[in-house]
Amino acid sequence: MSAGARHAHLPAAMLLRLAWRNLWRHRRRTLITLASIAFGFGLAILFIGIGDGGHNSMVRNAISLGEGHLTVQPPDHLVAPANHKYLADGERIERTLDRLDIEGHVDPRISLQVLASTARNSVPAGLEGLDPVTDHRTAILSPRLVAGIWLERDDARGIVIGDGMASRLEADIGTRVVLMAGDQTGNSQAQLGRVRGIFDSGVDELDNFLVLADISLARHFLVGEGADAEQKPVTRFAVFLDDPDAMATWKPRVAEALADEPVAVLDWQEMMPQLVQFILIDDAGNYVFLLLILVMVIFGILNTVLMSVLERTREFGLLRALGLGRGHLLLLVFCESLLLSLLAVAAGWLIGGGVHLWFSHHGLNLEALMGGSTAMMGTFMDPVIRTELSTERVIQLTAIVFGATMGSGIYPAVKASRVTPVEALRT
Repeated sequence: MSAGARHAHLPAAMLLRLAWRNLWRHRRRTLITLASIAFGFGLAILFIGIGDGGHNSMVRNAISLGEGHLTVQPPDHLVAPANHKYLADGERIERTLDRLDIEGHVDPRISLQVLASTARNSVPAGLEGLDPVTDHRTAILSPRLVAGIWLERDDARGIVIGDGMASRLEADIGTRVVLMAGDQTGNSQAQLGRVRGIFDSGVDELDNFLVLADISLARHFLVGEGADAEQKPVTRFAVFLDDPDAMATWKPRVAEALADEPVAVLDWQEMMPQLVQFILIDDAGNYVFLLLILVMVIFGILNTVLMSVLERTREFGLLRALGLGRGHLLLLVFCESLLLSLLAVAAGWLIGGGVHLWFSHHGLNLEALMGGSTAMMGTFMDPVIRTELSTERVIQLTAIVFGATMGSGIYPAVKASRVTPVEALRT
């Protein structure tokens, strides 16, 4: 045998043609493998999409019911909230925020810890002073009134409470509620409110604890702490952005503009760490399911490619005897794995993409599965969840399945490259 024969070379195009032919030698086995991968991939896309859709729904509702995408408040208020911690010159800070032309909406708020009392009962409560016309919470909670009417601007005594709070206080529309709080010196101050409306948000933490009032009523408590009413003191500003993805851009800009003010600029993840932790744990569960899918994919590919290699041991021996090197055999089987991986990803997105498009349009009603309530972690999911997949998630899922498919072809490729001509021809 000549030196040239011993160093025979196959062009890349020929390797791909041979790999494609070998892949379809057993058409039924290849189709079954692709079908199993596509089905598993479709399930993974559905579960990941439903999970992301549910998480995004919780985050959107938490931001709307909470303190916005960004929150401007006293530096230590998050660690140790207290009624005497407030932004004394709220008017100046609001002017600074207005000059930034933030693409969104800024709501001044006063959040206080009070004792709410009626003639029948007393319970601890969170008093939230806001603009009842323009505040973001109005759009969420006003349609959820079960009795009475929503607040009007400059209503000096009107309050709106949750149905849980109303039940605990045994209060109804028109009931007088005394709101009492201690100041920094240890003295007590109180304001009289009258129930204008009762809402049912579906979130027990809000329905049992929250008392909403016009910001002018809540400001009396800050004046009692020593604030100047003319400077419009507040405890925080909630910043709602039109584009949530712009949060990383606006946060440093707001912080820079308020660098001379005694404030902290926090994003929603910092304001709601428990929700972030819940999403991370739930995501981990979804990844466990994806891992099971990958195990099925790996064994399916390994079975197809390895059986193909074992059935062609004599063929590989003959190719080696004709001068084809180990590296070329390795590349040949590697090309088969590459083609199978591409087909698997294409088939997976054909089925999984169709599933995603269906559920992203029609959604999945989870309310019945969750006992009629979708509230959790101080927020709630929309009753009908639609699958959501970001570009990053699409790339991630594609890379994971493609990588797993390619990785499962490594052992068969190495095994094929180790074939010796004499032993193979005896088989």
